[in-house]
Amino acid sequence: MPIKILSIKNITLYLSEYVRFHLKGHANAWNIFTHLTSQERMMLYHFSHHLEAGSTICEIGSYLGASACFLAAGASEVIGQPIAVHCVDTWDNKGMTEGPRNTWNEFKRNVASYENLIITHRGKSADVARDFKKQIDLLFLDGDHTYNGCRSDVESWFPHLKPGGLVITHDYGWAEGVQKVVQEFIKPLITQLRQ
Repeated sequence: MPIKILSIKNITLYLSEYVRFHLKGHANAWNIFTHLTSQERMMLYHFSHHLEAGSTICEIGSYLGASACFLAAGASEVIGQPIAVHCVDTWDNKGMTEGPRNTWNEFKRNVASYENLIITHRGKSADVARDFKKQIDLLFLDGDHTYNGCRSDVESWFPHLKPGGLVITHDYGWAEGVQKVVQEFIKPLITQLRQ
């Protein structure tokens, strides 16, 4: 299956997107803690608001909801059939450096402005993928960064990707597990690499 992949590390911030984001009233999303850079957040916004109406976005690893808000902000601007933003996480925070903590209530508060677009799937990624019925237009992988965890996400979610779907990975720049999975499993499927 051919796919497109974009690693959102080291991408130039589009000033026009930044201005658009604020003019459209999404500024509160900047207040949510995230490991994403400003450029990365704006790229999620950019790609989601350039999808076709009725598209499906799926985010693996939703944590506190910052990236979900940027994806949903862009999706909310598409005219026509709404774009669904599926967020997959346990919200038990076991994979984060600050240690285990339940972030479910924080996530729900943070994404409240976009609750009409966001659909949550609380559970382990591979388990949720088994029952997922939609075809995905944009897949954002920001879950387990170990080789086995990232590989499991790819093997679980890629069967749900539409041909030509967009795959965005986070933390490719430093996470060796993500780098190895991209080289072994994702790169052979790429039809177009955009930077």
